[in-house]
Amino acid sequence: MILKYFVTILYSMLLAGGVFVGARQIYQGFRKPGELLNPLFGNPVAIRLFTVHIIVVTSDLFVIGPLAVAHKSTLYYWGGRVLLVISSLPIAAYLNRNPQSFGNFIGRWVMFRNFFEYGIHIVFAAMPVSWFRYYLLLWWLVAYRYLDVGPRRLLQKLYNTPEKRAARPWAQYVNWVTIVAIYIGAFFAVFYKQILFATVPGANVHAHVPRGWEVGVVFGVNFVLALFEWVTIRKYTDSLLKDTGNPPQVTAAHY
Repeated sequence: MILKYFVTILYSMLLAGGVFVGARQIYQGFRKPGELLNPLFGNPVAIRLFTVHIIVVTSDLFVIGPLAVAHKSTLYYWGGRVLLVISSLPIAAYLNRNPQSFGNFIGRWVMFRNFFEYGIHIVFAAMPVSWFRYYLLLWWLVAYRYLDVGPRRLLQKLYNTPEKRAARPWAQYVNWVTIVAIYIGAFFAVFYKQILFATVPGANVHAHVPRGWEVGVVFGVNFVLALFEWVTIRKYTDSLLKDTGNPPQVTAAHY
């Protein structure tokens, strides 16, 4: 039991650190863009995309996902996960600077990890329902969106200037080893049920049977988010063209 308390405290500290970094980045993007590690978020449209992404990640990890697992609701579980994917894709496609911020090695690791995580979600979704697997995806892969952020940012300070990178060529590999250790450690902690607040529903819990209106709400919220992301991406690309001083000669309608 002592081990569970230790693991839970460490896990919670890493989560809290990630949430803090995300909230601080939102504040910097709106108020102090010159302090951002990723200068792309200094664009007011980009920081709106990031803010929505953080809200969705936090909602899926701390509200939608746990409630869906506790009540065995596949509708809400996968509805929340689709929201996460919708909000993540524009960030990955337009605003990813992991190689520049943390080094090419970590940049390649993040790309590999993303493909792996999308793949394992697809595989688990295609398999028969298993609430242990769904619990594992939530508290390992979704939680990892926050778990590694604090240590990764902290260790990046060892090589955050050209002079430091030249003096410490090993620093990005130390950073990579650390975040991979967190990734593997989080898997074992969740797999062996060492997180006190992360639980698998018992066999006596009946699966939630959604009503028609619930299905409509879940699909409607996902559609609204997809529409928002689509329109906001358009605004972001327009803002980039405007910044270059070469606005398009022919423009589409604005929404």
